[in-house]
Amino acid sequence: MLGKYWIHLLVSTVIISLISIKAFPLALGALYLPILFKVVQLQLNLSQGLIDEANAKMFIKSNQSGIIISVICCLLITGILYYTLDGFYNSLNGIFHLLISLNPVLTVLSAILYILTAVATVQATKQKYSHPS
Repeated sequence: MLGKYWIHLLVSTVIISLISIKAFPLALGALYLPILFKVVQLQLNLSQGLIDEANAKMFIKSNQSGIIISVICCLLITGILYYTLDGFYNSLNGIFHLLISLNPVLTVLSAILYILTAVATVQATKQKYSHPS
């Protein structure tokens, strides 16, 4: 179900993460997720002729582990930077100060959207390669 809306989730995650300021690593991580489509396609193309039955399911499963690791790393990096750069962020003035005051809500929303985007991207990849066109 989420697979149909993966692009909308991706765009929402990037925009909200950038508005949040402190959650910018999640925006970068979200931009990395669509690479999964190309990686699976490249693996299928490279395996033709080498493996008798090149199965997309095998490649999706291995790349799914990479997606899980990248999601965990991006969440950890965001958490670490959230606290280590806190003094810098609190010294900002003007519109940035307003965005920083909204930051806890936006960061939690960004993290939820990022996880949903990762799930949706994997689902969309499974849908695309389970029914070759």
